[in-house]
Amino acid sequence: MTAIIIDGKAVSQEIKDEVKSFTQKLKQERGITPGLAFILIGDNPASQVYVKNKAKACELLGFYSVTEKMPVDTPEEKVLAKIDEFNHDKRVHGILVQMPLPKQIDEYRVIEAIHPSKDVDGLHPFNIGQFTQAKSWDEIIRKNLLLPCTPYGMMILLERYGIEVSGKRAVVVGRSNLGGKPTAALLLSKNATVTVAHSKTENLPEVCREADILVAVIGKANFIRKNFIKPGAVVLDVGINRTSDGLVGDVDFEEAREVAGWITPVPGGVGAMTISMLMRNTYVAASRTSEKTESFKSQTPSSKPPAANSKHETLNSKQIQNTNDLSTRKFDLEDRTFLFSKRVLEFVNAVPKDFANNEIIKQVVRSAGSIGANYIEANESLSKKDFIMRAKISRKEAKEARYWLRLIKCSSAQEEERNALIQEATELMKIFGAIITKSTKE
Repeated sequence: MTAIIIDGKAVSQEIKDEVKSFTQKLKQERGITPGLAFILIGDNPASQVYVKNKAKACELLGFYSVTEKMPVDTPEEKVLAKIDEFNHDKRVHGILVQMPLPKQIDEYRVIEAIHPSKDVDGLHPFNIGQFTQAKSWDEIIRKNLLLPCTPYGMMILLERYGIEVSGKRAVVVGRSNLGGKPTAALLLSKNATVTVAHSKTENLPEVCREADILVAVIGKANFIRKNFIKPGAVVLDVGINRTSDGLVGDVDFEEAREVAGWITPVPGGVGAMTISMLMRNTYVAASRTSEKTESFKSQTPSSKPPAANSKHETLNSKQIQNTNDLSTRKFDLEDRTFLFSKRVLEFVNAVPKDFANNEIIKQVVRSAGSIGANYIEANESLSKKDFIMRAKISRKEAKEARYWLRLIKCSSAQEEERNALIQEATELMKIFGAIITKSTKE
């Protein structure tokens, strides 16, 4: 087995492109430019590079940014005073104090000094409390909560790669406040069964082998070996360790990829997501600063259903007379699934657009398009086993589409159409269920 590489760089660029698009709209429609302030204390080379890269990302996305550099011996009170200044600066929507800090400065006092609304690192106790108390991942997304950037990036990677979390066994190796703990909380919000392992955990390899999703966030180079990994598991490597061989993660990549089903590389995996999620949090913080809360007028979802084939393109007005009564139409199932995905796309193009809705929209469009695509592949299958597998995927995608449709925020005028689509997704689930049952018995 050779694991599928989870490309953090590619997903990171997707996030940046989305943030840039939303930033342009924020400027045009509400006159707000997201602003991010960096405080860099001392001359740590790595910290200087990190801040420089973050400032460059701000420039590319159209943000305002400012960097306050302070000597390594700066007293704590002076740092706190600068934070207070940025707390009251209307141009600044996010404040980031680059870690690690010199020994005379208390990291926790610094974090708590940042106003929660400008805590784009997602580390303030108020923000941590908000997402740990949220009932679900859907609530977290719907409320646009500010999340710790690296754990948030991990969740987006799982989502964008279509990796199921709900019901899975997850093991997080590491219990730091910045890594392991928030990662565990976010996985729990998606209904994973989570174990947090650490240096005192007995039989650690055995515990890790129980994981469908294994997260390494311990800061020890190549610590996780292949005997820690369940065959086919998802392995997320958060570690960045500088060695004589260059940057390596907490996972022995070459060994792990022989066993895992999915794996993030170092570099180019989870770490690549951190700056993108910081930019996303800054945009969210900026979007909250105005009392004017109307949604964006238009935004085409980046995900699209599969292109229609020639059979689908021949559908005419006689075949599709009553588009508001899906349950009475007796179309070929391929045509019916195509029409469903088409109507979903038309519906989501008309709903209000913000970050929470945008993430849900992508899921709806992906699921709706996948129903017909998998059914077409099922009909082209050469074996009964493959046909049933594809039909099961279609049924699952119909269920997913129904789930995400229920979460979309829409106007009261759009409720009727949304309810019709939910009903059609339910009907498709029943149809595929019947097909699976019949095929299994034959």
